Amino acid sequence: MDPTGPLVSQPIVQIDGVVTGLDFAANGDLFYITQNGGVYRKAAVDGELQNDEPPRRLLQLAVAEGTETGLLGLALAGDFADSGHLFLFYTVADEAGAPAGARLERYTLQTNQLTAPVAIVTNLPATAEQQYHYGGALQLGPDGRLYLIFGDRNMLPEARDPATVPGSILRFNIDGSIPADNPFPGSPVYAYGIRNGFGLAWDGAGRLYETENGASCDDELNLILPGADYGWGVHPYDSCPYPDDTGQPPVQQWTQIIAPAGLTFYDGQRLPEFAGDLLLCAFNQSQLRHLELNEAGTEVVREEIVTVPGIIDPCRVVVRSGLDGWLYMANGRMIHRLGR
Repeated sequence: MDPTGPLVSQPIVQIDGVVTGLDFAANGDLFYITQNGGVYRKAAVDGELQNDEPPRRLLQLAVAEGTETGLLGLALAGDFADSGHLFLFYTVADEAGAPAGARLERYTLQTNQLTAPVAIVTNLPATAEQQYHYGGALQLGPDGRLYLIFGDRNMLPEARDPATVPGSILRFNIDGSIPADNPFPGSPVYAYGIRNGFGLAWDGAGRLYETENGASCDDELNLILPGADYGWGVHPYDSCPYPDDTGQPPVQQWTQIIAPAGLTFYDGQRLPEFAGDLLLCAFNQSQLRHLELNEAGTEVVREEIVTVPGIIDPCRVVVRSGLDGWLYMANGRMIHRLGR
């Protein structure tokens, strides 16, 4: 590896469906999910992912699949190497295939199957009348808790009410119970006033960031603080640009929408120009964007569009810094990686 050499992009998996989440096991195995309910593993060989090693489908869930519903979140347990546990967030289908609830479940990997499903959170609202804005980004935090973006479901007043879960970032113990140190006692709500988001990531200092999609303007990158209000739910959809309000101000705001989706902080060695910095997918333009923050993590001091060799649409929903130093992302055709 020459960290000063030219950038290269390598295909890893040809995909069938929209990739909505991916994660890595400590041995290098890649796990990913598709919106239509598929859960897959691409096994590493001696710790390395090989282009010619086919993925294996571990599970096919029956989900309520729509434009913004389906299988939306994936996170491996911190003790995955021993327990085989992973977590999935998805919208449940009724007999007609429409949303009839949303849930968080734990599965156990047994050889090449996911077995022993345990529903750890089952009371998240989803209905046939509300098929948009479910968010779905799911991450295991550095504190060992599960964090989940649950969108406003187009119900603006609920997003501004910390007593309801829509329009919030939720925080759970890994058994689905509510942590005693959550900001609102007895509630999974960690932060609220959020329209719809597709990305969660922590920087090297342990600060949590979230991407949020605006309606017709004002997409945001937010620094998430426990108990904070991020302002969505006050103004109608047609009030663009949105007036200033009392919500927590964003770290970055895009008046011309880009639909920021997955994000990651790069912690590898193959791409030293990105060291410690944030990278995100801009869904509308299928771009990979690089953002450098100030030392306090409260302001973007530089933003650029990353040119990925040979691919004009590199990044749609997910991007992740790999354990091997490569930067992994997906478009509508494949999962591929960027590095040197």
